[in-house]
Amino acid sequence: MDQDVALSDPLDPHSGGDPSLQSTADAGSARSERGSARAAYPSAQEPEARMAALEEALRAAQDELDAAHRERTELTGQVALAAEHYRTALLAAAPEVPPELVTGATVAEIDRSLAAARETVDAVQRRLSERAAAERVPAGAPVRVGTDLSALSPREKIALALRRG
Repeated sequence: MDQDVALSDPLDPHSGGDPSLQSTADAGSARSERGSARAAYPSAQEPEARMAALEEALRAAQDELDAAHRERTELTGQVALAAEHYRTALLAAAPEVPPELVTGATVAEIDRSLAAARETVDAVQRRLSERAAAERVPAGAPVRVGTDLSALSPREKIALALRRG
């Protein structure tokens, strides 16, 4: 029996010790945990101080976000201005392209638009060239050709001369 007592640990739930001692040990463990929690937050002011610190960090993060938004807006405006200058330079270099056909807010959009506009201009020029070739009219007045009198009889020749006056 001495062995059973030696092997039983009243604080160990698996050792088969006294259950009343076991609940006392659990209560002591819970008190020590609460004590460590109180040590971490000894007063009601400490959570308020932590809350104030978190609110300050939130304000700082919000200020940083606002600054990033302002910078983004400014950069977006600069990109739009640069794209408009780029468009102007492209149109100056390609006077055959109508400005209405070149649109876009970014350099890539303007490049795609210019390529499409050039294709349109080329197609129109091709059609106009084909039409002009089909309707070719010689320059100047046609060569005057007189009436062939060799086939006319003498009487017809006299009548023609009287009509011309």
